[in-house]
Amino acid sequence: MDSGTSRSADDRLTVAQKLDHLLKLRAELRENGKSSYKALAAEIAAQSGESFSGAYLWQLHRGERTNPTLRHLQALAAYFDVPVSYFTDDDVTRKVLDEEDLARRELDRSMTEAGVSALYLRGDLAALSPEGKRMVADMVHRLRTLEQGEDQTRQSPEK
Repeated sequence: MDSGTSRSADDRLTVAQKLDHLLKLRAELRENGKSSYKALAAEIAAQSGESFSGAYLWQLHRGERTNPTLRHLQALAAYFDVPVSYFTDDDVTRKVLDEEDLARRELDRSMTEAGVSALYLRGDLAALSPEGKRMVADMVHRLRTLEQGEDQTRQSPEK
């Protein structure tokens, strides 16, 4: 195997690390100020039809369970809108994370240009998929352009 493409065990991401990224980017684990793996697991189970407990999700996230079944990986992937290979191929994981980062930066820039605080993004907008973030950034940009055009029209002296 080419040493340039192989990764050492130290470079590999664990399922817990991969899940942690998804939870930080796309999930809301707070319920009355406390983490709620139970509520998130119920959402995953309802969407996928797979049994999924809060305890199992917590164990996966904490690295106490390290070998989830394919069915559970498929349920997680579908819920978080990533390919199943996100959990099995570090190159795919890194690509997804890079796309998330790029989309977040685009959205941050659009919101900053529009005068919206980055704190606002920690809510619903931060949980959007990369495509959703790009769509919001595009809408903010278009709205700003429209409003700037209206401002110029309003400010033009009438003859």
